[in-house]
Amino acid sequence: MAITPEKMLTGLVGEVALLDDRVTKLEGKDPSSSIAGIHEALADIMAKIEKLEEKPKEEQAPPTPDWTTADQDRARELWDWLIKWCRETLYPMYAREYWRPCWYEHPQLRIQLTWLAHFHDWSREPKAPPTRAAEWHARWWPFVRDSVLGPSVPNSELFRCGHKVEDRTMLHAVPAHEDETAFEDGGLDSYVEEFIARRPKKEPKKKDETAG
Repeated sequence: MAITPEKMLTGLVGEVALLDDRVTKLEGKDPSSSIAGIHEALADIMAKIEKLEEKPKEEQAPPTPDWTTADQDRARELWDWLIKWCRETLYPMYAREYWRPCWYEHPQLRIQLTWLAHFHDWSREPKAPPTRAAEWHARWWPFVRDSVLGPSVPNSELFRCGHKVEDRTMLHAVPAHEDETAFEDGGLDSYVEEFIARRPKKEPKKKDETAG
């Protein structure tokens, strides 16, 4: 059974009580042995306090995937993973009304969606506490939705994308007869292939010259 902070705190209170009892019993005895006993008890208590203050390991999120260091193989893995998550989870369940079919052409949006997908996966791990999913829904998704995705938010990634707006110079104007919230506009595959081709190739492993 896992040791909770509450149990550790209860145990710590007990340790302090034992220390008080030990000091009482040591009074009147040899001072050197009394001080040594007190120091030993205090060191034990301080170690438990430090452990109590440590952040639980389960709350330490793994590093977010890094596009800047991705070689061609890694870039393909990242695109396959991100497109699948956006297509199957984010787009149909949360973001359809905020979406634009040119989303993949916006580098900053891609980075934002990467960590959003990363933390969504982390919140769905088998042993994940419910607080992870709660934080994703109450904090991370609303931030991306309102500050990054929202096509009606000035200076957002998609502010000038979609159906033509008279007072805006459109980056990606979607023809009036087409769905401006479609998942992609038909250029996704070619864009990904061109992106991957620009990334460095994976360096071959160096042969161990010391091997016989």
